[in-house]
Amino acid sequence: MTRTRTGALLLTASLLLTACTGPSDGVNPNPPSPTTPPNSTPPVPAGPVLTRLANTLGDAPADTTSGDYQYVERRTWYHDIIGPPGPTGWPERVRIDQLWRTDDAADGRQISVQLDSGSCTPDGGDSSWTGQAGDRFDQPPPRQPAALRTHLLIASGPGETRPQDIVGGIAMLYERHALTRPVRAAVLRLLAEQPGLLAQPNVTDRFQRPGVDVILPYTGRSGVPRRDILTIDATSGVLLAARSTITGPIPPQDPRLGPDTTDVIIADAASYRLYVDSRRTPDTHTPAAGCQHPTLRPGAGQRLTAVSSDNAHPDSRPSGGFQHPYQGVDPAAPGRRGPRTPSAGTRRRRALR
Repeated sequence: MTRTRTGALLLTASLLLTACTGPSDGVNPNPPSPTTPPNSTPPVPAGPVLTRLANTLGDAPADTTSGDYQYVERRTWYHDIIGPPGPTGWPERVRIDQLWRTDDAADGRQISVQLDSGSCTPDGGDSSWTGQAGDRFDQPPPRQPAALRTHLLIASGPGETRPQDIVGGIAMLYERHALTRPVRAAVLRLLAEQPGLLAQPNVTDRFQRPGVDVILPYTGRSGVPRRDILTIDATSGVLLAARSTITGPIPPQDPRLGPDTTDVIIADAASYRLYVDSRRTPDTHTPAAGCQHPTLRPGAGQRLTAVSSDNAHPDSRPSGGFQHPYQGVDPAAPGRRGPRTPSAGTRRRRALR
């Protein structure tokens, strides 16, 4: 089974899994941007906030459901960076990924669809597998922060042990697992140990779910100042969303990377990933898959359009460890290209971080 971990976001450094707060029925595929109250207080050091949350976690669907399969659903807004940009940049896409997997990932199913211009279309086929050996990242994650840190960095390369790599690894963990309360507590305690993290309470994600933003400011290898942001449910501790923002001027880049380098950086940072659902199910057909999902069927009352520019441009993707939907990096899907065998375009984008 090809490893699909974000080695260094969101998405992959991502978007596109209610791990968070419940079933995904009635979800708007074209929701408003994440918001912060206009009179919100400045961010505070995240350590005490996350430690307190780890000590008081409430239930999430992964704690209260049963079945042989973990089910994870995510929704991703991204720019399809292929070839040179057009007059208005690269086209914007909305992708929904559904994953069913046994605890050891030996059996499972992966299906993806695109939402575009009021229609739902399959994207990448419908993959099922049985009796396959999952990689180490697919195994049940540890419940202790130190062991969890090692688990998140299993396939990291040289120098990929920075806080942004931990943040990115956590985002990917939620793409592969329906995390129970003990693991979520370990995730929060591990985040609390990372230097420089800030917490901004009383925010909402694109589905208007309330939470707290965990913010990591840093400057990437390409000199671009960024903030990687994880939006976490303030009661259950589950990950609701992951994104990144560019927080300052983009310095001149190596001309050998091509004439569109700055445009790539900006477009790549416009990605936004929602972790929509995460729980246990009895089989690989619950809930309905692909365009038969209740929120995607014709007449369901949903506006199946790609995200508008008002929603896409202000949000950005964490560059530390999230995976990109256009890289073909999908969780636990056999035969998919993983981050350790990137395309030339992927290698180029990584050089910009």
